[in-house]
Amino acid sequence: MRFLGIDPGTRSFDLCCFEDDVDNVVLDVSIPSEDVAKDPYGIFEVIKLANADFIVGPSGYGLEFKHISKFADRDVALTTLDKIDDVDIPVLKGLRRLLWLMKEANLNAYSIPGVIQLPTIPLHRKLNKIDMGTADKTCVAALAIWDQAREYGISYSDVDLICVEVGFGYNAAIAVENGKVIDGIGGTIFPGPGYLTLSLMDGELAYLLGSFSKLKLFQGGAVWIASGNIIDPIDFSMKIDLDERFRLAWNAMLEGILKAVSMELTVLSRKPREIIVTGRLSRVNRLFEDIRIAISRKFNLNTRRP
Repeated sequence: MRFLGIDPGTRSFDLCCFEDDVDNVVLDVSIPSEDVAKDPYGIFEVIKLANADFIVGPSGYGLEFKHISKFADRDVALTTLDKIDDVDIPVLKGLRRLLWLMKEANLNAYSIPGVIQLPTIPLHRKLNKIDMGTADKTCVAALAIWDQAREYGISYSDVDLICVEVGFGYNAAIAVENGKVIDGIGGTIFPGPGYLTLSLMDGELAYLLGSFSKLKLFQGGAVWIASGNIIDPIDFSMKIDLDERFRLAWNAMLEGILKAVSMELTVLSRKPREIIVTGRLSRVNRLFEDIRIAISRKFNLNTRRP
C-alpha cells in the first residue's frame, strides 16, 4: 500500500509518500507555499500522480480524524483560523484551495488532530489556548515516539522524550511520557522567536497594536529582527559571528528553545531519555549544534535528530 502525507508549511508544502515500509520512499517533494496559493492545481496533480491508497491530508491547526468527503465550510475554516476579510497568507490560502480540490476529487484523505485535540493531554493544560502545536507537530511527535522505540529497542509505552520542532515559521516543544503526548508548546505561546515568526506575543503589545492582520503573526521572528528581509537560514547562520544584530536574533531564538524545554520538563514526572530535534532548521548544522550543546549544559540531556 502507498501512504502519502502532506505538510502545509509556512515556507513550503512538503509531500512524502512511501510504499509498504517507511524506508521505501517513492515521493519526496517540496513546493513553495506561494506557488500553491497562486496555483493549487500543480500540487494537486502531484498528489493524484502519487496514486496513494491512504492520504494524511493537510490539516493546518488540526481537526478530529475525519474523511475529507465529510468536510464542510466549518472544517476548512478550522484548519486555517483566519478571518474572511483578512489579508491572504500564502500557506493558508493554498491550504483552503487544495482541501476543496481534494474533496471534489473524492480522494481517500483524512484530517488529523493538532496537539491541543489529543485526549492524552489533561484539560487544565489546554485552558486559554488554541495552538499547542499544529497537526504537523502531532506528526513529528509520533515520528519521535516511533524513532525512540526503534533506536533503543523498547516498547512505545517506555518512550519518554521532549520533541523540539524547529521550523521555518513556528517552533514547538512536545512532552511525551510513557509513549503519550502530555503537553505541547507551539505557535504564539512558544517562549521565544521562531525563524520567521515572533511566536509569543506580549498581551500589552497586542493591545497597543490594536486591530492587526494575522500576517503580523507570521512576522517578527529572528530573520526579521536581524535583517528585515527573509534570507536562507544557512546564510543567516554564517552571519552570526560577523553581525551583532544576527547574533542578537540567534541568541533570542536559541534561548526560546531552551525555555520551552525547561517548561516541558516541569510537566514530566521523571527525566526524559533524550531530546529529539526535528524540523527544517534542524538541518542547519550550526543551529543544531548550538541547541545540542546548550541542552547538554543546562539540563544534562542528550539531543539528537531522528
